[in-house]
Amino acid sequence: METVAIVKCPDYKKTTVKDAISRIFDLIGFDFPSGVLLKPNMLSARNPDEAVTTHPVILEVLSELLPHPVFIGDSPPNTSKTIEYYWNQCQYEDVSKKTKAKLVKLEGKSSIFTLNVKGRKVNFPVSSFAFQHPVFNLPKFKTHNITILTCCMKNLYGLIPGYPKGLLHTEFPEPEYFNHFIVEFYQLLKETVVFNIVDAVEVMDKNGPSSGRKKYYGYLIAGKNGVCVDFVCATLAGLKIHEVPFLRIYENIYGIPKVKIIGDQPENIPGFQVPSSSAIFKMQENRFMSGIIRTMANQLNIIPVINHNICVKCMECVKVCPARAISNDLKIDRKKCINCLCCFEVCPNRAINVRKSFLARIILP
Repeated sequence: METVAIVKCPDYKKTTVKDAISRIFDLIGFDFPSGVLLKPNMLSARNPDEAVTTHPVILEVLSELLPHPVFIGDSPPNTSKTIEYYWNQCQYEDVSKKTKAKLVKLEGKSSIFTLNVKGRKVNFPVSSFAFQHPVFNLPKFKTHNITILTCCMKNLYGLIPGYPKGLLHTEFPEPEYFNHFIVEFYQLLKETVVFNIVDAVEVMDKNGPSSGRKKYYGYLIAGKNGVCVDFVCATLAGLKIHEVPFLRIYENIYGIPKVKIIGDQPENIPGFQVPSSSAIFKMQENRFMSGIIRTMANQLNIIPVINHNICVKCMECVKVCPARAISNDLKIDRKKCINCLCCFEVCPNRAINVRKSFLARIILP
């Protein structure tokens, strides 16, 4: 049986966060290894108040509690921004200065791996740093249009360097295949992950992971088994295993261990809303409707739409698009677009919205 701790953390004051993390360690027990890589969610170069990235105070506290050396690293999507810009905007550079934790670039030396995902073989790099250091996984509790939730398992995707990370979406454009990849990728990395703490003081629902709705919750959720922590997070969001595709897939292939919850017993997140894409996943549970979705996969989608009234022409969407579907005059070629929503995720001005395709508006609720 795996143990997952849920601990109150009412705010991001340093003393509050330190008390909460210390209580987690007391409840679960944790051997403090040196040389740990703190792996936050650094999806976008955003201010911590936007609830898009892991809050820097959590990294600051851990950088002081864990024996040095301590490293901080993540690989955001491939854009024109430098990694130093991300560190500054997410305030991880301040953490490094305060604690002497070392910021590292994961885009350097990589190891190449091959996975067989439902009959498709794919080769991809993973930062070698992740296999040379114990990984302390620090995801943000958010929704995601392809995986429904993004917590522990999905957060490890950031250990793949930026550009290849985008290319993998072209290998697995269908959400079901991409979720299978997330499952197998977790299996590949799980032995190097020593602990997981989910930042759920402020969470994001609706159309996350960067343009959803910020909600206050006031907890940290932690454990040694990332699958079990994700299962608890799904439960707190009011979701069942079958409603979160990578959990459903993991349960079917490997089985989810029994979970013992310790610490506090909070209510579910009030009014938590899943992303628009969840309707498609629900339809797939019906054998008849699943066949329709497979037949009409190219027309039944959640698609990105650029709001040109808000767009400042920063061109981040053009640079990140793995299918090269966005032109320099910021028009989306629907024939090329694979609906991976990478553009939606990285837009710093929320100038890209998601909406249902014409057929999806007719069929889906």
